[in-house]
This record gives sequence, structure tokens and C-alpha cells, in this order.
Amino acid sequence: MNEQPIGNWNFRLAEPRDAAAFSKWSLENPQIDPADREAGTKKKNPTVIYFVAERDGEIVSFAPIYAQMVLPFLVFNPTANAKDRKDALQTLMSGVSAVAVQFGIREIVTLSKEKYPVARWALKNGFKLDSRQQLKWDLNEAMESVAPVAAAAPEAVEAA
Repeated sequence: MNEQPIGNWNFRLAEPRDAAAFSKWSLENPQIDPADREAGTKKKNPTVIYFVAERDGEIVSFAPIYAQMVLPFLVFNPTANAKDRKDALQTLMSGVSAVAVQFGIREIVTLSKEKYPVARWALKNGFKLDSRQQLKWDLNEAMESVAPVAAAAPEAVEAA
């Protein structure tokens, strides 16, 4: 059941005048890990931008968002030997990290299982295992679920 928000809600970019409340609220919240708070800083992630949700002109929530690079998988030439695969990984990561830094991106994440060779390589080469669970919202799926409604809208207007 989708409840309609009560009040006049507004979504906007945070402004300098919001910084004190954002800082105070995040420091007072014991559920925010200090590492996450640090990740939401320009020093740690230069691409970070802050969004605000407010109701009737009063701030209700802040959300820092920053860009990451996601490495969904690696593909190797099946005939490549182990040394060439390792050297290829090193070459790729050097190049990708250089591109990331140029765009202000400071995190590269990948999904794997610890038993896989790529995960073992990653753990030996600067990647760290995060103990938290990943929560993923696939916007492609969300858009597909509203696409039939949006596509039908012109017909509904014409029929009216």
C-alpha cells in the first residue's frame, strides 16, 4: 500500500546553511558508522553531493551521495596463463584507478566470493571485505514497472 505523503514535500540540493544540522544529526546518530560519515565528505569522496528532503520548509532528512566505480566481472582470454592473468589484473586496476581519480571517484567496488581467485587477488591488492550487507535498488526494474502505466497514459488522455 503506497501512502501519499502529507504536507508539502520538497527535494533539493543541500546548501551551506544546512551543514550545521547535517553534521549535528549525523554525529548524534549511533547507527551511522564513522567510516560512512567520513565517506560522505568531499575530502574522502570529491564527487559527494548532499540532498535534502523537507516538508513544509523544515528539513526532515539529508542524504550524501557519491560516485563509485563498480567492477561487475572480469573476463580473461581462456588461453592466458596465470601470470598473464595476474599481470592483466594489475594493468587494468592501474588504468582504471587513474581514470577514477581524474573523475573524483575514490572507490572501486566489486562483488565476488572469497573462494574465487579474483577475490583472493583483490584482497591481496588493496580491496577490503566489507562486513555489511549490500542493498541494491535496480532502477531499471523500477522504471520497467512504471513503463506500462506511462505508455498507457497517452491513450487514457485520448479516450477522455
